[in-house]
Amino acid sequence: MNGKYHWAICSCCEGEGRVENPAFTNGFTSTEWAEMDGDEQQRYLSGAYDVTCTECKGSGKVQVPNVSALSFAEKRALVTKRRADEARRDYAAEVAAERRHMGYC
Repeated sequence: MNGKYHWAICSCCEGEGRVENPAFTNGFTSTEWAEMDGDEQQRYLSGAYDVTCTECKGSGKVQVPNVSALSFAEKRALVTKRRADEARRDYAAEVAAERRHMGYC
């Protein structure tokens, strides 16, 4: 890697490699929680339903560029990749919002 990248703790999962299942993003109502039996509540609280972090692919770490060590072409490629990643995230958020609005989720 010749000093152009270094490893850092993943900010998405904070180094755990796993995150809360997106299906539970909105949480539970108190009624839904009360309807769960104690074992199911404990499984949820212990992370049994967690999924692999998509940012670090479960490793808990990510490669971060040392921008000052990158060539101009490498910096340009990095900006292009980041813009494409942001566009994908924005599109996914827009689709999810539309599905929620339409009552699909």
